Amino acid sequence: MGHAKLVDKDPAEHYPGFLSKISERQQKGSIAQAPEVIDMKRPNSQSELENLITEFRPVKIIDNYDEQYAELLLSKHAHLYRANFEIQKSSIADMLESHYDKKQPWKLGTWVYFPWNGQLVHVLEQKEFEELRTIRNRDLISAEEQKKLYNFSAACFGMSVGSAGALALVVSGTSRSIRLVDGAVISGSNLNRILTGVSSVGERKFDVIGRQIYEMNPYSDVQYFEKANNTNIGEILGGKNPVNIAIDEIDDIEMKIRIRLEARRLKIPVVMATELADTVMLDVERFDIEPHRSLFHNLIPEAEEIVKNPPKNHREWTKHAVKIIEPKNMPLKMQHSLLKIGTNIVTHPQLGSTVMVTGGVLAFAAKNIALGGSLESGRYVVSLEKELLSDHKTRRYKRHHKRHTKIIHKSVNSM
Repeated sequence: MGHAKLVDKDPAEHYPGFLSKISERQQKGSIAQAPEVIDMKRPNSQSELENLITEFRPVKIIDNYDEQYAELLLSKHAHLYRANFEIQKSSIADMLESHYDKKQPWKLGTWVYFPWNGQLVHVLEQKEFEELRTIRNRDLISAEEQKKLYNFSAACFGMSVGSAGALALVVSGTSRSIRLVDGAVISGSNLNRILTGVSSVGERKFDVIGRQIYEMNPYSDVQYFEKANNTNIGEILGGKNPVNIAIDEIDDIEMKIRIRLEARRLKIPVVMATELADTVMLDVERFDIEPHRSLFHNLIPEAEEIVKNPPKNHREWTKHAVKIIEPKNMPLKMQHSLLKIGTNIVTHPQLGSTVMVTGGVLAFAAKNIALGGSLESGRYVVSLEKELLSDHKTRRYKRHHKRHTKIIHKSVNSM
C-alpha cells in the first residue's frame, strides 16, 4: 500500500478528559529524522549536553557505557573470554580503571539523544562503538574488510521489502551512509513484512526504518527521499558523493528503468531481490564493470522506450512485470495468485519470512561486491520449496508447474 494516510481526522478530537491530558503532553509537530550526537571530546561538549537536556528534557537516561567498554575489552582478549566469571570481572575492573584514568565516566564517549522516544543514551566513541558492534563478524570479515563495508554506501529504493535489505546492511556493519527512498506511510497490512510494530501505522516508512538504523548505529548518515522521479534520480544515486550500490525494491516500472539508466551512466551496480512465496530471486546488474550492459538482462529489450511511454494501467504494468520476473520462477501458489489480482485479492501476496530472507540475500550481494568478490551479473533463484519439499522435486509437480507457466504466459499475452 504505497500511498499517503487514508484518514486525516485527528482521533484526539473526541477523547475524554483522561485521554486528552496524555495527548496534550505528547510532543507536537514533526519529529527529527536524526538523533542529536554530542562527542564529549569536543571543547564545549558539557555545555552542549546541558543545553540539550534543557531544551528537550529527555524522558529516560540510559548509561551502559561501562558495560559496552567492558564487553569490548573482553572480546579483544580471547584468553580472558574463556576465564571464569570472577577472573573476568576482576581483570575488566582493572582495565576500566586504567581507561577512565581519574576521568568521570560520563565525560567520555558520546551522548546520543533520540527525539522520537525521548531517550538519552551514553555510547562509546565512534571507532570503539563500531568495532564493538561488528567484532563478532571476525574472522568471517577481517578488520580491513569491515572498514570497506562501513564505507560502502547504498541507496535503497522501496521501504517495504527494501526495508529488510536496508536493515540487513546496517546490522552486518555495511553502509554507514545510506539513502532511503519511500515516504509512503505504513499500513496495517505492511506489518506482515516490515519489522516494526502497530504504533508505526500511519508513519512514513523511511522515518521508521531510519530510526531503527540510527538506534543500531547512531553514527550512521541516513538521507531521506520521499520518492524517486526523473528529476531527482541523479541526486539520489549521484550528487557530490555517488553511492556504491543501488538496491531496487519498488514496483514502479518506469522508475525501475530510470534507476538502471542512471546507475549505468554512473557505473553503479544494481541488485534486486524479488520474493515469490517462499522463493527469493536475486538479480544482479554489474554496471560498475559492464557499463554497456542491457537492462534487466535484456528480458525487456524495449525498456528504454518504456520510459518515454510508461504503463498507463495495471494491465500494461503486469505485462512488463511478468516479462521481468518470468513465470517459470514463480512457485505454483504464486502463479495462481497472479491471475486473481484485481478480482479476489488486491495485489500480489507477500510473506514476511521470505522478506527477511531477501534482506540476507541483498546484504550478501552487497558484501560480495564491496569486497571485490566473484558475484557476476545474472539471475539467481533461491527456492526453499525446491530444496526442502520432496513433492516439489517430482516429475508430476514439474509437469504441473510447466503447464501452468504456459497458462500465465497465454493469459498475460492476451491482455
